[in-house]
Amino acid sequence: MTVLSTIVDAVGVRQSARLQAALATPARTTRVTVVLGRVLGAGFLVCFLTGLYSHFLQNPMPWMAFPTWPTNLYRITQGLHVATGVACIPLLLAKLWTVYPKLFAFPPFTSLLELLERLSIAVLVSSALVQLVMGLLNTYQWYPWGPYFAFRDVHYALAWVIIGSVALHVAVQLPKIVRYWRRGSDLARPGAGADSAAVHHGELDAPTEEGR
Repeated sequence: MTVLSTIVDAVGVRQSARLQAALATPARTTRVTVVLGRVLGAGFLVCFLTGLYSHFLQNPMPWMAFPTWPTNLYRITQGLHVATGVACIPLLLAKLWTVYPKLFAFPPFTSLLELLERLSIAVLVSSALVQLVMGLLNTYQWYPWGPYFAFRDVHYALAWVIIGSVALHVAVQLPKIVRYWRRGSDLARPGAGADSAAVHHGELDAPTEEGR
């Protein structure tokens, strides 16, 4: 079993490196991922807050009071909710495009912490995709899931799952977000060491002639 495991590990690492090199492109950098992530995060936050406003207008707590002016406030907030939600769809797909080659990393995780991080990302991505698709179909008033569950209940519950997952993801990735927040942070400084470049564990490098 030890010999077999060694062979599997060696083949897995080699194939993983070859696949990730084939998928590498200058557009897939941590800087691009951070920029897309912060715009997408802001979009999710806007959707969450405007969605809460709509939810509690329809299901108010006894102590809640809402402004009555301007008279079209609800129309404004829900127009913003729908427009931002639709805009989040290409943003989410773009962010997934920048990072999906990491799915082919081998081994997929090296510690319990990495496993939990990957599971939390799976929850975030799957719930976000379901939420956005459901919201888009709601704008057409098409509910193919009608016999199984109520749109409003699931939409509200998923909103909390997503915002919690986003908060956890930001907390875990905060050092990387801070490092690559500014423009030009993905470029190596002249005369600096390799650590100043935007290459870190799991990031894709541009393919070389040897790797092709």
